[in-house]
Amino acid sequence: MAGISVGAAIVVIALCVGGLSVIDAVSGVRDRADDARETRAVRDQNCLDLELRLNRLTPPGATTSVPARAAAIRNENEAIRIYLTQVADERAQDAWRRILDARTVYADTSERLVKSPTQPFYLPPKNDRGVPLADDLLEWSPQSCAGPIRRLAAPDL
Repeated sequence: MAGISVGAAIVVIALCVGGLSVIDAVSGVRDRADDARETRAVRDQNCLDLELRLNRLTPPGATTSVPARAAAIRNENEAIRIYLTQVADERAQDAWRRILDARTVYADTSERLVKSPTQPFYLPPKNDRGVPLADDLLEWSPQSCAGPIRRLAAPDL
C-alpha cells in the first residue's frame, strides 16, 4: 500500500513538473514574440525617422550646381550616419557604410571636376554576386526603409 502511495505521489509530482515546464515554454515563446514585435516596431520607427530627416533636406537632384549637389549628398550622408547608430545587423551596417563611401567619393569627385567638361558617374556598390547593395538592403530592412533606400541609392538623380 505504501508503495502505491509513493508511486502515485511520484506520478503527481512528475505531472506538475511537466505542466510547469509547458507553461514556462509557452510563456518564453510569448515573451520572444513580444520582443520580436517590439524590435520590428523600433526598426520601423528608425526608418521613418531617417525619412523625416531626409525630407528636411534638399535632394541632390533638385540642386542647380555641382557644389550644391555635393553639399546635398553630404547632408544626406549625415542623416544616414545617424541612422547607422541604430542599426544592429552587422551586414546591413556594412552595406550602408559601403553606400556612404560610394556617395562620398561621388560628391568629392564631382567637386574636383566641377570645371571639367566631363562629370563623374555614380557607381553603386555591389555585393559579391554583382547585385547593388541597395537591393540587399531592401530585402533586409523593414518596408518603411524602402523609400529612403531608393532615394539614397541614386545620388546622381
